[in-house]
Amino acid sequence: MGLAISECAFGIMDAMAAQELKPSEIICDGNLHRFSTSEDKGTSKSGWYVLYDDGCIAAGAYGDWRTGISEKWCSRSKDQVSPDTWMRYTELVQQAKAQADAERMRAQDVAAKSSLEIWEMAKPAPASNPYCLSKGINPFGARELADKTLLVPIRDEFGSLTSLQFITPDGIKRFKTDGKIKGCYHSFGGKPNSKILICEGFATGASLHEATGLPVAVAFNAGNLEAVTLVLRAKLGPEITIIICADNDKATELKTGKNTGILAATAAALSASAHIAVPKFQNEGDKFTDFNDLHISEGLNSVRALIENVNNDCVWPLPEKLIRSAAEVPYPVDVLPEVVMNAVKEVQGFTKAPIAMVACSAMANLSLAAQAHYDVQRAEKLTGPISLYFLVIAESGERKSTCDGIFSKAIREYENQQQLDAKLVVREFNAEKAIWDATRSGLLEAIKHEAKSKKSDAIILRQLEHDLVKHELTELEIPRVPRLIYADFTPEALTYALGTKWPSGGVISSEAGAVFGSHGMGKDSQLRTLANLNQLWDATKLTFDRRGESYIVDGARLTMSLQVQESALLDFISRTGTLARGTGFLARFLMAHPESTQGTRMFSEPPKDMPALSKFHQDINRILQVPVPINESGGLDTVMLSLSPEAKAAWIKFHDEIETSLGTGGELQDIRDVASKIADNAARIAALFHIVDGGLGGICMNHFESASIIAAWHLNEALRFLGELALPEELADAAKLDDWLLKYCKENNVNKVPTRTMSQFAPYKLRNKIKRDSAIKELINHGRISLVQHGKKQEVQVNPHLLEA
Repeated sequence: MGLAISECAFGIMDAMAAQELKPSEIICDGNLHRFSTSEDKGTSKSGWYVLYDDGCIAAGAYGDWRTGISEKWCSRSKDQVSPDTWMRYTELVQQAKAQADAERMRAQDVAAKSSLEIWEMAKPAPASNPYCLSKGINPFGARELADKTLLVPIRDEFGSLTSLQFITPDGIKRFKTDGKIKGCYHSFGGKPNSKILICEGFATGASLHEATGLPVAVAFNAGNLEAVTLVLRAKLGPEITIIICADNDKATELKTGKNTGILAATAAALSASAHIAVPKFQNEGDKFTDFNDLHISEGLNSVRALIENVNNDCVWPLPEKLIRSAAEVPYPVDVLPEVVMNAVKEVQGFTKAPIAMVACSAMANLSLAAQAHYDVQRAEKLTGPISLYFLVIAESGERKSTCDGIFSKAIREYENQQQLDAKLVVREFNAEKAIWDATRSGLLEAIKHEAKSKKSDAIILRQLEHDLVKHELTELEIPRVPRLIYADFTPEALTYALGTKWPSGGVISSEAGAVFGSHGMGKDSQLRTLANLNQLWDATKLTFDRRGESYIVDGARLTMSLQVQESALLDFISRTGTLARGTGFLARFLMAHPESTQGTRMFSEPPKDMPALSKFHQDINRILQVPVPINESGGLDTVMLSLSPEAKAAWIKFHDEIETSLGTGGELQDIRDVASKIADNAARIAALFHIVDGGLGGICMNHFESASIIAAWHLNEALRFLGELALPEELADAAKLDDWLLKYCKENNVNKVPTRTMSQFAPYKLRNKIKRDSAIKELINHGRISLVQHGKKQEVQVNPHLLEA
């Protein structure tokens, strides 16, 4: 046996009463039952319920079609019944809701057809309609029945008639029974160009339109304001300013403590980044509530003035959080060693390139100069090179090649001088090599001739063979002439040069799209190429067996400083699938994704001298003048730098803090590959700081702390870029625009940004109108911005809650 019907009735009636729904009786038979609510008039029955009792559990649903309430109810909680019984409850509720929805749709369809018949029989209302006369308005779009009842159409967003409002000559109002009202409205005044007014009543809307000439949408009651506002925001887009013209229900507020009109208007404004206008009267009185009252008591000019003076600030909700990877933070240029910091600031002041890009150029050249001389020990048996890989993600025209050219001057001059000094040695080698090759060819020819001769002498043949072996042992060693900078490369040519010519080099390119799209990154060779570049970062031994000439790259050092456009990098990641990250290739790079400075780089005369840059070049040259310790096998015998005890303790703490963020749910779980290399990179950066400062002994605590800040900044950049790849494009773009807007407002002490300014200075990708508009719409939906129209000028206003944070 199930529950007694009376018990079912009491349970669901209590739940319904909490929603102010009070049917006169409850019948537990699984059928839909309708009843009148406190807001219904005449024979209208907007309330409904369905209640089941299958002998195990009583369940159902109830609601109010007028207000949109729809709730489910059960006599038991989930933990009081078996899984099978709870599943049965779910099925019962679905049946109840489906039955109610079907009945509501049927009733609304009947009401819409009946409304259309009545509407077509009625005539356009004249200005002499009694209700219009009493309210001092024109009958905008309304019709009239024979008994002078005013008919106000109610339509959905597609323009279909769904219901009617009937207003008798003495002002009594009622709606067509069962007609759909939620989200429907009556609009007049033309298509909105910049603004639209939304209000509760028809007379209020008519007064507003006559006073302002603006389009109006009548929502018919306070409970429908939010639904209509959301419908119109979706239909009209973020460009149109919506003003909710509230009823000021002072009398209700005195009785209940709630001003229904203002509360409903505020909720509507919060839902769609709209504005609010509230009528204010010179002679305050409970009988004055809306803008029609203001029109009658004080004239249309008072209505117009109040609307025109609506504060441009929206009613702002608490902004929703954006799903984002990481916030952009400024590059910590002030923690660089003084000689590097001063040079970076000086060059940035001249080139006006992004400061992070300038710093990466400086650090790459420092890495290239020093890598052949030193290694660094992080802990016992944890040693490695000090070479760095940089990856700057930026569009063409950001002046990376200019920065590279400026900072690499000392290295290029060193290269040129070394090649000039080696000219004579190379000529002598070439001559001796020609003699050696000719002698070898002669011996081989003699051996062939003697072996084929019928009069071959075994003693002579053995002597020739002995001479060839002896000659092979005297093969000349190729003179090693420094070649440090590779602007472009193929993987094969790079490894060959590092293995046979000079064991230290740097790939410095401002057009790395060609690198990522090269033959070496093709489908058949990309795994081998990535593995080789990974091993060069680690300075491990590479062996290459070729048909022509085999060679070994024994611990060579490689620096990389690449600039790549975002689209090219994304294409590379797509083409390589999981390899780019799965092999640890991208993990080895210190990433930077700086904001573009294009559009802000006003011309300035080049400086006559750059003392800070000259000092940087002197220090680079000081490092280069130390003889490179190349051993007999062509490898490097480097000096091992170690961390001081304090610096080592700081390194361990840094390492462990990163490690704790790699687990599931951790801040760095999405970039575990990059984060796992960042402690190694921090030690390398600290070693470079130590070298450029001319440090003695172990790497000091200050150098490591500064290096860890730089490394952490690059880690955040990786989190920003790689984390964004997992986001839908519209959310990633919205996060970028959000960051830029907040930065712009704070730097310029404003809360509005013209869309024209955004098209010039926003992140490069978002200067595209389609992408920018999509991002703007996303930010509006999250309550973070609104659009404000001033004639032809359009501005984005930032939610003040964000600027106060």
